[in-house]
Amino acid sequence: MRPSLFQLTPVAMLVVSAFSAQVVAQNITVNGLVLDSDGKAIEQARVHVHGRQHYVYADKNGRFTIQAPADAELHISAKGYGDQFVTLSNGNELKVQLQSGGVERIVVSASGLHQYDLDMATPVSVLSGEELSRKTAPTIGETLKSMPGVHSNYYGPVASSPILRGLDGPRVRILSNGLDSADVSRIGPDHAISADAITTEQIEVLRGPSTLLYGSGAIGGVVNVVDNRLPRQLRAASTQIETRYSSGADERTAVLTHDGGQDQVAWHVDGFKRKTDNYDVPNFTNDEGESTDQLANSWLDNSAVNGGLSWITDKGLLGFSIGHIDSEYGIPGHHHHEEHDDQDQHDDDHDEHNEEAVFAKVKQDRYGLAGELYTPFKGIETLSFSSALTRYQHHEIEEGVIGTTFKNDSFESRFTAEHETIAGWHGVFGYHLQQSDYQAIGEEAFTPDTKTDSHALFVLEEHSFGDFIAQLGARIEHVDYKASGIEFEHHHEEEDADEDHADQVKHDFTASSLSAGLVWNFQPGYNTALSVSRSERAPGAAELYSNGAHIATRTYELGLVYQLDQDGEISEFDVNFKKEVANNIDLTLRKYEGDFTFTYNLFYNKVHNYLYMRDSGLTMADLHSHADEDHAQDHDDHEEHDEEHGHAEDEAFSIFHYQQQDATLYGAEFAMAYQLTAEQQLEIFIDSVRAKLDNGGDLPRIPPVKAGTSYSYSAQNWSANLDWTHYMKQNQLAANESATGSYQILDLSFSYYFNLNELDLTAFVKANNLTDELGFVHSSFIKEDAPLPGRSFILGVKARF
Repeated sequence: MRPSLFQLTPVAMLVVSAFSAQVVAQNITVNGLVLDSDGKAIEQARVHVHGRQHYVYADKNGRFTIQAPADAELHISAKGYGDQFVTLSNGNELKVQLQSGGVERIVVSASGLHQYDLDMATPVSVLSGEELSRKTAPTIGETLKSMPGVHSNYYGPVASSPILRGLDGPRVRILSNGLDSADVSRIGPDHAISADAITTEQIEVLRGPSTLLYGSGAIGGVVNVVDNRLPRQLRAASTQIETRYSSGADERTAVLTHDGGQDQVAWHVDGFKRKTDNYDVPNFTNDEGESTDQLANSWLDNSAVNGGLSWITDKGLLGFSIGHIDSEYGIPGHHHHEEHDDQDQHDDDHDEHNEEAVFAKVKQDRYGLAGELYTPFKGIETLSFSSALTRYQHHEIEEGVIGTTFKNDSFESRFTAEHETIAGWHGVFGYHLQQSDYQAIGEEAFTPDTKTDSHALFVLEEHSFGDFIAQLGARIEHVDYKASGIEFEHHHEEEDADEDHADQVKHDFTASSLSAGLVWNFQPGYNTALSVSRSERAPGAAELYSNGAHIATRTYELGLVYQLDQDGEISEFDVNFKKEVANNIDLTLRKYEGDFTFTYNLFYNKVHNYLYMRDSGLTMADLHSHADEDHAQDHDDHEEHDEEHGHAEDEAFSIFHYQQQDATLYGAEFAMAYQLTAEQQLEIFIDSVRAKLDNGGDLPRIPPVKAGTSYSYSAQNWSANLDWTHYMKQNQLAANESATGSYQILDLSFSYYFNLNELDLTAFVKANNLTDELGFVHSSFIKEDAPLPGRSFILGVKARF
């Protein structure tokens, strides 16, 4: 049965009825002022109700208003300042002074226990505020790639997913407000992530296994994109409008965000429109021997609108949200399906781009429902749920005709109960449901239609004693797959459908995960953390059932359920497939107070039955058709048609067969910041990862060592940033993989803050890749054809009122 919006209704009715039966502490309105040590207002200071997902930001005068229980503890923080905790008592007027220096402590909503990033045993990074605005790119991967431990699989500027410690795809879960993004970005690198950074409030990156809350797909980590589309706090009405222009692709972007609240109702609306031409790149010679200074077929035309409405009372909240995405983008690297000419099309709109080029047309509708009940009965602090119903459709269009369609209808829901402290332990337990109905239709449908049903139970606990914080967790998950149209013998397209031997195949897996962590605050302003985990991952549907040419990766992908002999014969592989098991250790050392701060992470990940694509040594031309001799003439008749459309080149695609083998990944991440003066800060970071198969050889497309530095100057009315990142040569290679040279990227940005009547304005300019460096991304499937964008200049203005 397809996921339905009606699945949300019983839950909503339950929460609404429960509201009338609860008696909890009365909320009060708290007004406050946040100042620095010199008595100057701190704009955008964050005020958070400890233990809840409620927060507001101070205005330009440092003032804020927030609804909170009369006995609540407020956490006040700001970038570049030490934070403070304030317990409400008599009165509802607060004046808080923050001391400069130190690391801002940020609540990580994806932690499950409202934990602060500095108190977590698992390494986590959060991008928010002005830093997020400065680093925002059209894709999530490019937005995050400068963070320690994070790289991107760069499929041109149009599709780029994050790589965490060498892992991506089905091992890294992309979330939108704690629930799966429900797109098809993990099926292929040319499929863009549906979430966009330009309207978000913060992006959380949990490096290392995060399966306890988010399941098998998070064995490598989690990226949680957080926005306010489902409001959890009554806020004064505020609107932000932003527009920006980039010279590198003639990019035009406009953004609007509005929040408001009255009585017990809060609302949110946001939307954006982005349009680009093909991206300029430093002059290079592609693998066809052509010299060019533009990345062909790299245009974008994206838009989205989101809205939400919440009913917020002293007893809890109930909210509903809706979002719509409409996106079109060119797909670089499909040049073998294009007719090349020498005409410069840089100034054309995408409708006038080469009609032979392949482009994607994406639509997504997402409906969300969430609720919280505070102190519903003795022993329970909060009952909460969050659900999302998503309809996703992705067309790949060639020569004006839809060649392939991907659809994914999904429903996800998470129920949690946060209990009061019992014998010193405070935690949550819950139930997690995920259902999806995936379909692929057309000539590049290399994965079959698959229905997935997943159920899980989980528990997270935390205990503070003295200078220590202990964290424990466990999860058990059952996953069912039902795939249709499976063929255990290879057939050419010309064979009659009734001659194909198509079957429905079912597989199920039970995966369990355990974790333990210890944080030791051994000295004021310092802590060290140790995290150990054992996480199991069920193979994904694409890893099990793929069977076809994947144009994006220029390979023929063959899943685990198939057996391939050296003569090119494909048949059923009748074995019990093993779960991937990751045994991970993380060691962290932090200094988070004072002018000099740092974070140092070491990790070691031993993965049993690691799933990877192994080059079989065969090509598509070697596949056996098992057809009668009569089909040979039919094949000749089709050959001329295939050559006209470029598909004959597909016969040269290597066959990559999913295999399992033990692997080891290990590495280090380091980041430091030094407050030179009240206005100046210097940051330095470096990360590295090694990934090897235990029986010999390296895993493919592992990112190189990355090192960089950033200098920032913040005055009263302006700020400037200089960012330099160096990517070292990658010569630790898998079989049939080529080395990638080193390169460095230099970015410069400047912002000016001013007022015009009632408007708070920010004008900004940024130069990306100032030296016009030619850089190729080793982790990209199309690295030889898709260098990073060249020098470009961004001009923009942001208005708040």
